[in-house]
Amino acid sequence: GGGNVARGAALPFLPPTAGHTVGMLGTLLNGVVLREFLLARGIPALLMSALPVAGVAEAVDPWRAKEALSSGAVVIFAGGTGDPYVTTDTAAVIRALSVDAEVVLKASKVPGLFEDDPLKNPSARLLPRLSHGEYLARGLRVMDGAAVAIAGENALPIVIFQMDREGALLEALAGKRGSLIGGEG
Repeated sequence: GGGNVARGAALPFLPPTAGHTVGMLGTLLNGVVLREFLLARGIPALLMSALPVAGVAEAVDPWRAKEALSSGAVVIFAGGTGDPYVTTDTAAVIRALSVDAEVVLKASKVPGLFEDDPLKNPSARLLPRLSHGEYLARGLRVMDGAAVAIAGENALPIVIFQMDREGALLEALAGKRGSLIGGEG
C-alpha cells in the first residue's frame, strides 16, 4: 500500500482524490524498491503499474504478467487500480484474479485475524480460518471488505500474516503462520 503517504489532517488542503493519487504513486515507489531488492539477489522481477512511468514501470498487462510468471519472474503490481477510492487490498485481489493466482498473501502488522484488535486487546483470540462470508459478517478490518467479497465471489483464498522476520513469508505459504480466509473445499 501507500495510501497513508498524503492523507488526513496533515495536509488539509489536499482533496481526497489527490490524496489517493499520491498513495497510488507511493505504491509505485515501493514497487521500485522491491524490484531492485529482488534483482540485486538474482531474482528476475517485473514491475507493472496502473500508473505506468516510462523507463520505470510498464502498464499492467495480465497476459505479459502471466508470461513473466511462467518464466520464473516475480511480478510486482503497483499503482493500485489507477482509480481513487479503491484500496490496494482490492487491487491485489483483482490483479491476482487477472493472472490466475491461487492465493493472495496479505502482510500485516498483526499475526493474522483476531476476534478483536490485538493491538488494543492483547487477550484477543487468533482466528486461524474463516470463510469469506464469516470475515465479512464479523466486520473485521485487517483487509478491505470489498477485496474479501470479490475474492469470495471467485473462491480465491487469502492468507493474512505478520511479516515480522525472515522466513515469515515461507511459513505463511506453508500454512504455519497467519490466518486463512476461504480455502473451502
